[in-house]
Amino acid sequence: MLPPGLKEQFAAAIRRMLRPVVRQLVAYGVTYPAFDQMIRELYVETAEHDFVLSHKRLTDSRVSLMTGLNRKEIARLRHGPRTAAATVEVEDTAVTRVIGRWMGGPPYSDSRGRPRPLPYESTRSRAATFSRLVRERGLDVPVRSILDELIRTDVAEIDDAGIVHLKQEANVPAGDLEGKLTLLASDPGELFSTIVNNVENPEKPWLQRKVVYDNIGADALETLRESARATGEEFIRRSNVLLSANDRDRNPDAPGGDRSRVVLGVYYYEETEGDTKTPKKSDPPLPGRITRSR
Repeated sequence: MLPPGLKEQFAAAIRRMLRPVVRQLVAYGVTYPAFDQMIRELYVETAEHDFVLSHKRLTDSRVSLMTGLNRKEIARLRHGPRTAAATVEVEDTAVTRVIGRWMGGPPYSDSRGRPRPLPYESTRSRAATFSRLVRERGLDVPVRSILDELIRTDVAEIDDAGIVHLKQEANVPAGDLEGKLTLLASDPGELFSTIVNNVENPEKPWLQRKVVYDNIGADALETLRESARATGEEFIRRSNVLLSANDRDRNPDAPGGDRSRVVLGVYYYEETEGDTKTPKKSDPPLPGRITRSR
């Protein structure tokens, strides 16, 4: 529990964090009643999953006490049908597993994780080929199907000589809104969990760093975006090599212990004064807003 003096500060932080979430809910047509139902279910699911006492059965009364929902609502949510939710993890797809190994070091990439062009097949049994890469992942999917999907989403291409080139180092094609929404389901939650860990465990913090300057001219932004992308991609390549060397699916000699999921990420964000200012009465109406004449 937070000390009383910090509850207001925590609530203010959550409100600020939720603002872009609510903006997109409105933009995508998710109404407050739908969001309210989702949050109620999530409160109950979290109480059931994360706050169980080993020596006591989790009753509706205790869930009501933890969540603030009345017992009638708790009973409905716990014992009635729940809203279906998509839980597909982008990291678990066949395509992203192939991309991850392609960038995971020799023989498919160099020591810094830069992917090499790969022949589709080769008469040499130990040659680094796209077919060998897919088969090593143990996927129950034809090699050609994986390649077709990479080409369809513009992540890879195959030239006239039968060489496969990785064009993008992530399975998030520019026009694939569904793929980007899958990232929305995982990335913000991971970043938030890292921040919470560092608040609660300052003696053993996880990596959480950013650089902020607040007086950068807009004329520099295009160059900064491209430079930041290049720097970030190099960081991700090196991170992929580091993590894949310690992943027991890829390296049988990796250290043992309980199975753990590790994520390393980097992000870029910008805003101008116009993004945060309060509209003045003299400002022109926003597109789609109905105005009344006086």
